[in-house]
Amino acid sequence: MNTVIYVNDELANTCASTQVQNDHQLLIQKLLRLYPELKFVHVLTRGGWYRSAGIIDANGNRITDSCRQWLETKSNGDIHQLIDQYIDSAYIATVFVGKTHYFVAQTGDAASDFVQLQIEELQEVKHHLLFNEDSFADDIEDIIDPVDVEKLAEEPVTESRYLFRRITSISDFVQSMAEKKLDKNKTAIPIQRFMQDWDRSSSKEARPFCHHWVLSLQQHTDPWGEPIMQAKPVSTFNQELSLMKVQSEYRGSELARLVHGFDHNIGYPMAWYFFMLSHSGVPHQLAEAIYKDLMGTYDYLPARDLKVLKDWSEKPYGV
Repeated sequence: MNTVIYVNDELANTCASTQVQNDHQLLIQKLLRLYPELKFVHVLTRGGWYRSAGIIDANGNRITDSCRQWLETKSNGDIHQLIDQYIDSAYIATVFVGKTHYFVAQTGDAASDFVQLQIEELQEVKHHLLFNEDSFADDIEDIIDPVDVEKLAEEPVTESRYLFRRITSISDFVQSMAEKKLDKNKTAIPIQRFMQDWDRSSSKEARPFCHHWVLSLQQHTDPWGEPIMQAKPVSTFNQELSLMKVQSEYRGSELARLVHGFDHNIGYPMAWYFFMLSHSGVPHQLAEAIYKDLMGTYDYLPARDLKVLKDWSEKPYGV
């Protein structure tokens, strides 16, 4: 495995020193100067999450940058005494409202040949009154992120900023995953099959894989000290995907219109197949129905796609 080394400190400093823009062009230009061999493009943004930040008073003065650390220090193990002491403080807990931006740079012809860069965009906003007479907190978690407390309007406390999160050579990551899970039959792991199927199918004719898919990555150590690596494909298609319904009586032109219409909407051939492998909105019954169809008198998939479908039918998988 030819592992590529990236200097995380340089990336962290580049992100921290760059003003947030909607199109991220200034950041992309700086990334190009940092790594001229990598032509990063922005392909996806995932939001809707937040995490604990700090504490301010009613006038906006900073009490602490870390709500958790302040609570742990001040409570000294007695959360109820802390509440009694500060119940009238009108302190406000803040959170970082976040987005994760995915940037990719193609490094070869195979689907797995790309570098994935994850950068967060954070803005600190007001979230809730830290201490509330109407809420009964039993521990620090109940104070940091209470369930039954009215949230404040998300009034900004700071400007948005970039934060470097992770850079990954996907080919190296997937190869390492495969090596750790290799069985005696040398069977490809699901994410590996997913990418190999892309390379064998007519989807290969579309833009690079990494313009259509990124990977949600997880890497940690289990309680027994064994490294755990996981990768799940996430489509960069950013429109709502309705549930595809497959009727048992569908045959021929009906199935052809269904899958070709789906592919046209997504933007590349065989999209229905890859969404079926990774998205609950496309049922496996579709592949079964099409395979049965094409083994008969119908012919509406290229031979290379039929081979991919045949292999899946003989040994189904999902990611």
